[in-house]
Amino acid sequence: MARIIVTPDEQSDVVLFDEHVYPIHLDNELSSLQVAERLAWAVSDAEATERHDPLNRRYPEHPIHA
Repeated sequence: MARIIVTPDEQSDVVLFDEHVYPIHLDNELSSLQVAERLAWAVSDAEATERHDPLNRRYPEHPIHA
């Protein structure tokens, strides 16, 4: 099983995203977009954390929510 982990940087012990991903999560467009969306949020949070501005969260435009 694959695992995706997002931290603000290599030295940080803060984990913003930790998810096990199975092939079934990528089998259809909806579930794969949901994984990508959660990953994008975590990456955005990591960037905001690096800038010490946790309220500067940017949500990517998503076709499901557009």
